Amino acid sequence: MLEPGQIVRFFYLWSRQAAAGEESGRKARPVCVVVRTVAAPGAVFLFPITSQLPGSDRLCLSISQMECRRAGLDFPCWIILDEYNRVELDKAFDFETTKPIGSFSPVFLKTIADTVKKAAAARKLAGIARS
Repeated sequence: MLEPGQIVRFFYLWSRQAAAGEESGRKARPVCVVVRTVAAPGAVFLFPITSQLPGSDRLCLSISQMECRRAGLDFPCWIILDEYNRVELDKAFDFETTKPIGSFSPVFLKTIADTVKKAAAARKLAGIARS
């Protein structure tokens, strides 16, 4: 069972790809499990992690070298927080594996969650429901 803060590899579908009609991510990439809800216990919200410096128009956080080490990631990298994939675990086929490669600390996860909440309140968060 995936838990908040864990990092797994997933074929993430970027919002720009979905807008172009694509239905699956092009490559497996690390994603962070950020949210699980009581209302939908079988769903997870996955936020992408990239090694490419995001544009200034993206809402993201730089991941420290220590957090990268904990998460099993190369340094430097960033977590993108203005979009996510919502996945029903029992219907998800786009995981390379559900075995975590690492996890973020509770303190960094709280920073991520607070940033996501602010983005949602400001309506600057785009989600793609995957099946």
